[in-house]
Amino acid sequence: MRKATTVGFAIDETDRQRLDHLSKVFGGGNRSAFLRKAMDVMERYELAQRLVELQAYGEERLASTGRASADIPGLVARALADPDPDAVAQAKLIVAGLRGRAPVPARGDTAHPAAAAFTELAGAPDD
Repeated sequence: MRKATTVGFAIDETDRQRLDHLSKVFGGGNRSAFLRKAMDVMERYELAQRLVELQAYGEERLASTGRASADIPGLVARALADPDPDAVAQAKLIVAGLRGRAPVPARGDTAHPAAAAFTELAGAPDD
């Protein structure tokens, strides 16, 4: 059973029609159900924004070393062939951080291979 708490907030009169419409479409007319779904969507949006920022950071770091995206498969292959213990420790910290987040459902029937790999790592016990 869900324990509910009433939270009051105000919206502009011009937004009331939008709220009612969206609540009907996404919450079956229930504003609380709509808000739960809206929060799920906004959390995914937040995650997407973080990933965009991380990608930009990674691209900047890669460019600063004089490398290009095409170099990544070779760099990964070399790292996997002879893993640096510090890098392994950092990867474990990242995976531990991912464990605390709610999983994002796959779109369609199969997850992207990278998502599947992270899911597998996040479910693996720590060494």
